[in-house]
Amino acid sequence: MNVALLVRYKWAFVAAAVAQLLDIATFLPAVARVGISAERNVLVRAAYDAYGPAGPVLLKALAIGLVVMALWWVAARFPNRLMGPVLVAVAIGVLGAWSNVAYGLVG
Repeated sequence: MNVALLVRYKWAFVAAAVAQLLDIATFLPAVARVGISAERNVLVRAAYDAYGPAGPVLLKALAIGLVVMALWWVAARFPNRLMGPVLVAVAIGVLGAWSNVAYGLVG
């Protein structure tokens, strides 16, 4: 485990994690407002049906862990290529949050 990578590229890990947390933070109120049937992700819908709001939260926590580990791997092996995967992780989180707001909280 190279802790120096966490310090050197903390901006990357924080940006990806915050974007993903924004997605789940907007997901829960959106589902409370419009119901889980609006969710298109079958895995998230099944987790919600089985475990309630804790299901998607646990899935998102797992996803954040996997994303951070993948970014760590890229930072360790290809530090010059880190920006691309970080942008993808952030874009996915922001897009998820946007769709939650647009179709669940506002729409």
